[in-house]
Amino acid sequence: MEKRGIGLEVKVGVFVLIGLIVLGYMTLKVERRSLKAVEGYEISALFDSAAGLVKNSEVQIAGIEVGRVKDITLAGNQAQVRMTIKKGVQIAADARAVLRTMGVLGDKYVEILPGTDQTAKLKAGGTISDTRSTIELDHLLAKALPAMDNIRSVSQSLNEVLGTEEGKNNLKETFINVRKTTEDVRQITLGITQGEGTIGKLVKDDRLYRDMLTTVSGLKDTVGDIKAGQGSLGKFLKDETLYQDTQKTMLSLQKVANKIETGEGTLGRLVNDETLYKEAMQTLANLNQATQKINQGEGTLGKLVNDEGLYKEAKYAIRSVTKATEGFQEQVPVSIFGTIIGTIIK
Repeated sequence: MEKRGIGLEVKVGVFVLIGLIVLGYMTLKVERRSLKAVEGYEISALFDSAAGLVKNSEVQIAGIEVGRVKDITLAGNQAQVRMTIKKGVQIAADARAVLRTMGVLGDKYVEILPGTDQTAKLKAGGTISDTRSTIELDHLLAKALPAMDNIRSVSQSLNEVLGTEEGKNNLKETFINVRKTTEDVRQITLGITQGEGTIGKLVKDDRLYRDMLTTVSGLKDTVGDIKAGQGSLGKFLKDETLYQDTQKTMLSLQKVANKIETGEGTLGRLVNDETLYKEAMQTLANLNQATQKINQGEGTLGKLVNDEGLYKEAKYAIRSVTKATEGFQEQVPVSIFGTIIGTIIK
């Protein structure tokens, strides 16, 4: 009985040992851990956050393991990740290091995106300056929570507006109006398609198209005539004589302008002689003084303009002259008639 008990315990122990060996092997296989140290050269990269990254994590290029994470330390406000890269693997100085995750909830690893071939290669102790950290799930949730709150508040507002009987009626009325508007637009579009109305005629009437063709053809002929030098406008554009005459006129005007600037001739003297300007200013000053005296009633002309008594006397004199003229006109026929009778009697 004792031998059977001992044999059973041994079997259980061997089974457990085999299970542990298999479990350890599978653990190393799943996590892609190697019991051998990586031999190579060391480089580093600075990340804003290295959360989830641990020592001995893989370093990959294009999905192939090229090294391991040796150490993670704090450098200022950033995480400095030191990596051991296998011998023979060269990394460009403009390469980029990105923290990736194996699967949704898998382990973190460092992926190096190769730079350009023309760039110098990193040597032992070099640093990759271009890095990017992964966005953590809690950060995403923290950013998504305010948006969810806004959506919740909007939903509550819509529920308060549309949940009541009045809101439901308003929504039904809105849908009815939209349906009517859509039907009206459909009727208008159908009328345009059938050539009804002004827009329909513009769309469907071939005469407009023919008129446009005729107009374009006429413009084309006109442009052709102008290019050929026909017509008034064509001659104006093509006749070199007009250009020569215009050039001569411009030269003459330039000569006249030069003479005026140099003070030659009457116009040149008028423009450039300062004495004339002074005399004109003096004359204007004298006229201004004379006008002021007239307005103030000084002098003969001032009294004539401003004396109301003179105005009344002039008006009375004009009336007297008018009456005398009328009396003279009445006496002239009588005098002429008497003269004629006297002649006959003699």
